[in-house]
Amino acid sequence: MKELRAAVIGVGAMGRHHVRILGGMRGVSLEWVVDRDTARATELAEPWGAKITDSVANLPEVDIAVVAVPTELHHAIASELMERGVSVLVEKPLAFTVDQAADLVRLAKKQRVTLAVGHVERFNAVVRTLAAMKLEPQFLQFERLSPFTPRITSSVVSDLMVHDLDLACMLAGARPVRVEAAAVKVFSDSADVATAILEFPNGAIASLSASRATQDKVRQIHITERERYIVADCLRQDILVKRETSVEFPPSEPNLYRQANIVEIPYLDRSGEPLTLELTDFVTAVRHKRRPAVSGEDGLRAVEVVTEVERAAGIA
Repeated sequence: MKELRAAVIGVGAMGRHHVRILGGMRGVSLEWVVDRDTARATELAEPWGAKITDSVANLPEVDIAVVAVPTELHHAIASELMERGVSVLVEKPLAFTVDQAADLVRLAKKQRVTLAVGHVERFNAVVRTLAAMKLEPQFLQFERLSPFTPRITSSVVSDLMVHDLDLACMLAGARPVRVEAAAVKVFSDSADVATAILEFPNGAIASLSASRATQDKVRQIHITERERYIVADCLRQDILVKRETSVEFPPSEPNLYRQANIVEIPYLDRSGEPLTLELTDFVTAVRHKRRPAVSGEDGLRAVEVVTEVERAAGIA
């Protein structure tokens, strides 16, 4: 099996993990680490015998690359790489604007290269289990809370809610036909708390809350179906499936309400770090020329819905 020559562009919060995983991945040779901070790039590249450079313009020929730079640079860097025939995985969100995201999708098709997007939550064991459950959701509720992080300057919608907007579309099997939203600033010049309501073509509704103004870290999904109520916690890594079996008001105790439920706990395959699974899927897609689990089209849809939510909230 020929090794794929790889590069990681950007070694910030996510890029350093891409370096770690690609450096140790079978069938991949991590050859280049690219960052303007050459001291940081050298520190991360040395354990894997990779070389460093401070610009993509100086990057020799490679087969695959991970683009983990700030979002406003995604389009320029990913475009340059794909024009050179390089398959790329771009960290989420795919691009800063819808037009830029659409252009990357078009370019990937033109150049016949693989374009994957780093929506790593898709590879969470909880989400993978939900995706395999053949859901028919009527109502989806997402809650994603985090403490404030000064290094993030984009809105909480494109920073945090984007994960759940992508998951809502995936679980509903469509993009929304109606969007309502509201947002508020707390600590920054951009929105730090946001809520959104999405309506899908089949009438299903999704309610999303995202905040980076809390002291808690929460990642929960609640799904209402006709026969089931599902509670999923992406941090605790568990899922509860609840089915109602009986409801009664006992004649002898008229003020008493009694409900009996069956609770199922599905098995979760927790093997594999989500980012490792994401990169493995990307590499496999490149090798076998197949669609990655999170394609450029998926990334474009997420950027489109983020933009619709921000417009509805008055923060676009």
